[in-house]
Amino acid sequence: MAADRTSGIDFTGLEETFDWLKARKNTLVGTLLVVALIWAAWTFASRQMDESKRAPWQVVFGGASQPWESTPDELATMLADPKVKGTAAEPYLLYWQALRRYEAGDSPGALAALANFKRDYSSSALALAKLPGSDLELHSAVERMEAQIQKLEQWRQQNPLPTNNPPPSGSAITLVTDRGNIIIGLHPDVAPKSCEAFLKVATALKDRFIAKTAPDKWIELGVTEAGIAFETTEFTEGFPPFEQNALSHFAGAVAFRQPPFTKGPFNPDVRVALAADANEDGRSTVFGTVVIGLDLLVAMSKDARKADNPQMLEAPVKITDVQISAAPPTVPAAGN
Repeated sequence: MAADRTSGIDFTGLEETFDWLKARKNTLVGTLLVVALIWAAWTFASRQMDESKRAPWQVVFGGASQPWESTPDELATMLADPKVKGTAAEPYLLYWQALRRYEAGDSPGALAALANFKRDYSSSALALAKLPGSDLELHSAVERMEAQIQKLEQWRQQNPLPTNNPPPSGSAITLVTDRGNIIIGLHPDVAPKSCEAFLKVATALKDRFIAKTAPDKWIELGVTEAGIAFETTEFTEGFPPFEQNALSHFAGAVAFRQPPFTKGPFNPDVRVALAADANEDGRSTVFGTVVIGLDLLVAMSKDARKADNPQMLEAPVKITDVQISAAPPTVPAAGN
């Protein structure tokens, strides 16, 4: 190719480049193919590594139930999965297994599991990270659960299970729904702080829902339509209160749920026991009793529930009004 004299531009260098490329085109194509293969292999390996990191957590969170809802046996099945063994998910599952044993009433089994945890996973964040609690002291998650179980066991030894709860002696709170009324009587004589707190937040239950339940076991009052406990603005600290008393979680018992770990403040998780559950005694403070409407709550707990969240009702029941009477209810306590 000669130089283009009319334009004044010399293309001879470009011609030489084309000749060089033609002579080496096979080498260049091969090199490009190798580079492409290396890139594809690296991408595949990266995805495989990411997938291997995700795999144990998919076992933990990808099932029908979450760890905090699973039984100890279900958690044992997850722990036996080869995708979980030796991964970062294993100690978290062991922690939840100890917690679920505790909640199921197997305190000795929970304490043994926590002792094994401290022995085998002493470097885990659950055993090392010091978190502040309501006592303002720093404890790890494992230490806190262990101390609370030991405290609960001591309380149970000092407080034998009663045969029934006395009738409520305080105010009556009526929750109005289109399915019928639910009347709660309070026990200010043995749970004064909790009763005072409930009276402050009771009117906020209006226009909220009965939406979250474990059929025939418990049901929560006054949550959002999505099942989330609302945040009250009536308190700046110390809510919900905790008081140890001799009231047991018989059917119809009303309590602010106190999980065995520090929870977000100012969330009134108002839970009604639908069947006797002595495992909650000493953990959550019973401050009231459903004297009318317990059968209604049991029926609601059996309503259709969401497939992706078996604790949520498909059709939450709205609380359309809340009425408070200073006089105690005259109907005998149900469920004792």
